[in-house]
Order: sequence, then structure tokens, then C-alpha cells
Amino acid sequence: MTPPEGENASPTASHTSRLLRLALRHRGATALAMVAMVISGITDATPILLAKVFVDQVLVGTTPADATAGWLDSLFRDFGVLASNLPLCADLDPRLHIAVAVAVVMLLAGMLGAVAAYANEFMAKYLAALVVRDLKVKLMARVVQLPVSWFSQNRLGDLVSRFSNDTQTAYGTITVFLGELLMQPMVILGGAVAAAAINWQLFVASLIFVPAIVVPVRRLGKRAQRKSHSTLSSLADTMQSVNQVLTGVRVVKAFRMEQREVDEYREVNQEWLRRQMSLARTLALSRGITDLVNGALLAVILFAGSYLVVTERFGLTAGGFTAFLLALISFYRPVKRLAAAFSTWKTSLAAAARVFDVIDLPIEIQDVANAVTIGPVRHEVRFNEVEFTYPDADGKAQPVLRKVSFTLAAGEKVALVGPSGAGKSTIADLILRFHEPIAGSISIDGHKLQDIARGSLLAQVAVVSQQPFLFNSSIRDNIAYGSPTASESHIERAAKAACIHDEIMAMPLGYATQVGERGARLSGGQLQRITIARAILKDASLLVLDEATSSLDTRSERLVQDALANLLRGRTALVIAHRLSTIVSADRILVLDGGCIVQEGTHTELMARAGLYRDLHAV
Repeated sequence: MTPPEGENASPTASHTSRLLRLALRHRGATALAMVAMVISGITDATPILLAKVFVDQVLVGTTPADATAGWLDSLFRDFGVLASNLPLCADLDPRLHIAVAVAVVMLLAGMLGAVAAYANEFMAKYLAALVVRDLKVKLMARVVQLPVSWFSQNRLGDLVSRFSNDTQTAYGTITVFLGELLMQPMVILGGAVAAAAINWQLFVASLIFVPAIVVPVRRLGKRAQRKSHSTLSSLADTMQSVNQVLTGVRVVKAFRMEQREVDEYREVNQEWLRRQMSLARTLALSRGITDLVNGALLAVILFAGSYLVVTERFGLTAGGFTAFLLALISFYRPVKRLAAAFSTWKTSLAAAARVFDVIDLPIEIQDVANAVTIGPVRHEVRFNEVEFTYPDADGKAQPVLRKVSFTLAAGEKVALVGPSGAGKSTIADLILRFHEPIAGSISIDGHKLQDIARGSLLAQVAVVSQQPFLFNSSIRDNIAYGSPTASESHIERAAKAACIHDEIMAMPLGYATQVGERGARLSGGQLQRITIARAILKDASLLVLDEATSSLDTRSERLVQDALANLLRGRTALVIAHRLSTIVSADRILVLDGGCIVQEGTHTELMARAGLYRDLHAV
């Protein structure tokens, strides 16, 4: 998929620009953060220049009073005259008047710098939080539009990790970029201007050391980004391990495999630890190199500056050299923070890349131009020589359906039976357009599925599966899922038709009862009947039923069968059958084997002749 920034954009530049575009949507906060950065850079440079004035005019008193004095010295001499007019300063030494002026300017600069630092720190984190919020929403918006096949080919734990760990790590990208990568250069720039103003010759000499920092830090940053991506992948493995244990905890306990799961979890965490320590070594090396180069720079400049002051070269005074040393020392902190921030930025971008990898995935099948809007099924659903394949573990296409043709007339109840893997569920998925056939066509009332607006198609289809799923919310919300505007009376009417209303009302909170994770607080029969109530409330004309009674006890099965009878009344239905006894009353039965329809007829007709159906019935 072509990246938005252009085909030749580097991944780092692409991901950075995309994150920044999300930040720039919030123009007011971004502008305030940028203004705070500029002010911080200016106020951080102020003490450096003040140090020169303080040493030369207050401590040493060697700055000439004539026109050869620098503009800054002359300015503070004028400030000193103003200070001498203050009642408490009138009797002080003239040099102390300048000291008062320096102190006042230092205090004002410090106060302004504190406000700017607070604003920058807060706005950087505020913008980062806004970006993470927007990023999570964009990620969810893309995930819910991905093809169903994508979820069967990817690990849930890895996806959950991208929502949690990766988006939170991406938070650091914006924080670091605004709070450090943009802020610290402002501070360095302020110090550089001050140092150049004091003595440009020493300043130019100090620039020789810049490549010694930039080159290794840049290379180590790229290495850190690669290792961070590896670490995040390993972290996703730990999330997958946790997800499997939590979802399968009953099986774990039933087979007494607790210790094995702990051991396996320890192993994946050990791999994460190994990768994390490799990343830590790279980051530590980057910071060590920065310290080494800064130490060497200060040593060289200390000797060179002392030589220039002693030999009175280039007009460098003691105050000027003191200020220049302060400038270099002030470089040390922002340069060190900048180097660390660069490494953090690189590692954070690895997390952002994992999030954008999902956001950039192609979404599920889109409607064609001028797509047809359909209403209830009035004539038929037709399969015409439909073929479909699934990729195996090696990515090779494995045929699932082979030239499948049949017609489901309006109001007809057709059952699909056959051994596991025969293609029954695939047929249901194709009707819902979870997948597209590789050959042949499927049509409803003469309109091919790909020509039908997907929203109108799904509005006419209701699904009741063998393994019912409820959200961790109230019974009312679960029944009304897909029909959010349904009234209370319509919800209760659907529940009554599903033979579950009386049991709901017997609960202390009635329809407000929380069902728990995956409906854990309800019985299997109650779960199934609530999903049937949901389908009844939707009032779809085409039903797809994946045998809903195969795992229920006799009483629950009877209640569910009564609910299904109410659901099927007057509707077109495709029933995937596992218990053949449940579909003896079907209008027609299609027998699948190896992706092909090998038999077709009523229960009586199929039992009257030898074949797979009679063999399955005898099992």
C-alpha cells in the first residue's frame, strides 16, 4: 500500500510526519507549545550573557567605559545608573548597582523561563495524549473494517498489544518530539548565539566536536529502532500467552496444566528480557558516547580559552571566558537530553510503525458505485457454481467449495449437513460477504452480492451461531445490539418470543442484569435464547443458523427449539446442522462432502436411499 507521504518517503519520516499531522490538528495547543519553546531557549541563554557582565563589571571591573565596550556591557551600565536612583542602592558601590541590575534581569528571566518550561512540558504531554487518543480511535476504526479472514490469520494477543503497549509507547514519540527534539535545539541555539557573541573563534573551534556526537548517536538510534521493534514483537508474544490462558482457564485447570502454562509464560518473558536488555545496551552506549565527547570538548576549550585570556588574544576577557564556559556547560545538559531523546524517539517510532501497519491494511470489501439497496428476500438466494479456497499454513490455496450450486427460495428452510470441513460454515460466511468467492456468483432476488450495498444486505440477514457471544453489558443492551433505537416494549416482545422473558424478570435487576465476560453469569440455554431474541428484534428476512442446540441439555434444547420456531416463522432460513435430528422438518437438506453437494432432498427422501446422509444419521 502506498504511504501517504509518497512512495519514496522513508518509514521514519513517514511515521513522524503522520504523528505530527495528528498533533497539528490541535493548532492552538501546538502554537502555545512552540511559543513556549522559543521563550525557553531565550531565557536559558540569558544567564550566560549575564555571567560575562557580572564578572567583568562587578567582580573584576575591567570593562572599559568608553565606546569600545560591548553593547551588553553598555546596556547594563545604563541599568546600573537606573538602579543607583533606588533608595536602598544610592550609597552602594557603582559596581553593585550593576549587580542589582543583573540580579533583577536574572530573576525576571527565571520567572519567564519557569512559566515557559511549565507550558512546554504540559502542552507536550497534552498534545501527546490527544494524538494517542486519535491514534487509538483510528486503529479501532480500521480494525472493525478488516476482513474476517484477517482475524483468523493473526493473533489476538498481538492486536491487543498494539492497542495497549504500542499506542502508549507512541505517546512517548510526541512527548519526546515536542518536549525534547524541538525544545532542546532551542536551548542549544540560545546558548550557541550567546557563545558566538562572546567569542566566535572559540565557538567555531568547538563545532569540530559536533560530528563526534551526531554520527554515532544517529547510527545507534537506527539500531535502537530495530531492536525496539523486536522487543515490542516479543512483548506481543507475552500478551498472546496471557490471552490464551485467560480465555482457556477452564481447560487449563481441568487438565491440571497450570505449571506448564507458567513455565511457557516464563520462557516468552525471558525472550522479552533478552531483547529488552539488548535495546538497553544500545541506549546506554549512546549516552556514554555523548558524555565522553562532552568531557573532551570541555577539556580542550578550558585549555584554549585559558591560553587566549592569559595571552590577551582575540579580546577574550575573564568574564567572557567564564560566560563561554557556562555556555558550553549549558550545552552539555540539552545535548545529552537531545541524544537520549533521539534514541527514545527512534524506539517509540517502532511502536508507532506497528500501529500504522494495522491502520494501513486494506479494509474489507467496499460497495461498488451505484450499489443496489435491497429489501426483504422476496424470491430467492441463489448460488451458481461457487468456488472458494483458504490459504493453508504455507500460504498455498486449499479448495473449500467446488462449483456449489443451489437455490434457497423465499420462506424456505434449507439445511446444510456434512462432515467437519465440508464447507458448511464457508457458505454462511459467503452470504454475509465475510469472504468473496473466487469463481461463480451468489445473488439475492437477481442481484449479485457484489452489486448490493453491504449495509442493506446485512440489514436483511440475522445470525444465530452455535457458540453465542454476548458483550459484557446488560441483557437489554445485548438484545438491542444492532437495533439501538428499539423501545423497551419491542425488546421485551423479542425476549418473550425467544422464551427468555420470564427468566430475565426473575433476576434481581431484570433487563439491567450484567451478563459478565462472554455471558459468564448466564447458562448456555439463556445465552442462546438472548442471541435469538437479538435476531428476532432485528426482524431480518434471511436467517443463518449454526446449529444452536448441539451443546444444550434436554430442557434448554426444548426452550431454544421453541424460540427458534418463533424466529423462523415466515422467514427464509439456511440452517447448518450438526445434530441431524434437529433438521428432519427442513424443506430441503443439502449434503456437502469435500466442498461439493453430493446429495439433496428431504429427510425422508435421503433416508430412503443409500448415501452419506444415511451414513451420518446412523452414527
